[in-house]
Amino acid sequence: MFLPLAIFASIVGLFVTGAAVFTAWAFFATRNNQVKAQTAEAADGRELAVQEAGAPPWSWFLRWTVADYSALFLFGFGAVFLIVNLVGVSKDRDLYPDYHFAYLLCGFIFSFLGMLFTFVRLAMVLRLTRRLMPAGDHPHKPDQAQQAE
Repeated sequence: MFLPLAIFASIVGLFVTGAAVFTAWAFFATRNNQVKAQTAEAADGRELAVQEAGAPPWSWFLRWTVADYSALFLFGFGAVFLIVNLVGVSKDRDLYPDYHFAYLLCGFIFSFLGMLFTFVRLAMVLRLTRRLMPAGDHPHKPDQAQQAE
């Protein structure tokens, strides 16, 4: 039973590591392409003009990335494994030392904090994205709905 779980955990770990590397690579590739395009368009090639013309570097993080999905994925599987471990420990209390409950409590706390930070990030992404959208652009609503033609 431990071998399939170890294989599954290593696959999940490789996926999450790959998601983090892909997110960092996509960020730097996007920024490099923007800087190259702006440098090619700039007539005098000043570095200040390149910095001012482009979007700020933090604007890329307004997107919900693969790393965020992998954090949700990790929370889901981690919570399932913690609950299964808690049920197993509570059924056979004599087989486990008393400090095993403290390990489980720490696992639940860390998992909860990770999910809390993920939800805070999602809320910040949605709030900043809504704030940066133009206010008068409503493609599904007519401009003057109250007036008859």
